[in-house]
Amino acid sequence: MKVYISVDMEGIAGISHPDPTGRGDPGYAAATELMIGEANAAIEGAQDGGADEIVVNDSHGRMFNLPPAALHPAARLLQGQKAWSMVEGAQLGGFGVALFVGYHARAGDQRGTIAHTYSFAPTLTTLAGRPVGESGLNALALGAWGIPVGMVAGDDVVAAETADWLPWAEAVVVKRAVGRHAAESLHPTRARELIRAGARRAVERARAGEAAEVPLRPLRLESPLEWRADFCHAAEADYAASFPGAVREGDRTVRYRTDDPIGAYRAFVAAIRLASLVE
Repeated sequence: MKVYISVDMEGIAGISHPDPTGRGDPGYAAATELMIGEANAAIEGAQDGGADEIVVNDSHGRMFNLPPAALHPAARLLQGQKAWSMVEGAQLGGFGVALFVGYHARAGDQRGTIAHTYSFAPTLTTLAGRPVGESGLNALALGAWGIPVGMVAGDDVVAAETADWLPWAEAVVVKRAVGRHAAESLHPTRARELIRAGARRAVERARAGEAAEVPLRPLRLESPLEWRADFCHAAEADYAASFPGAVREGDRTVRYRTDDPIGAYRAFVAAIRLASLVE
């Protein structure tokens, strides 16, 4: 089975503040070591579950964080600034399951550690009228390609989001969110053990298909699909709404409606990228 792994950083055990997640910070090298440890645990778990091909998408920031030589040799590494962002490569097809590692809570959550959705510009993001974060939005795109999300690893807040949006997925909790810039983490060794076990179960369940006790499902929502994003500043909303189909509302809100889940995902990513142009 071909397995897709998207690895972010803010949800990694041992990371509790945004500073070390940025290039140039004195703590960045240590943060990437923690990130590679959990990525490798997911790879090992996928192998344990029967994966015969694994692609890892470096999905944090500018998306070239994972040291290639330190990645488990069983996987191929996808890095760099990519059009499809956190789901790049999955559109090529052939994947039986996706695993999310280092994921975090959505923008606007009152407790989630380093909570945000694709950037720190949105203060709240919703899909089909429900608060949504990166795990849900990414699952929407993957679901359109027939790929179920089998595991989400991060803090306890993103685990609750997983239970809401992806109730069939393994939710691996590696830290307890204390606040936006605080968390109580498991030791990295223990976190990696849990991720490896969760990844193994997810791949085994994907291989079992409908015979699994709880089958995995691609995320599919009823049409029309509508997302909304509230931004920190009016100018960010102005920029985010500057593409066809986007509607500017209220003081700082943008909404977009479509019948196409891929169109919804790409429009959201485009809006975030446009908002980032505001200085």
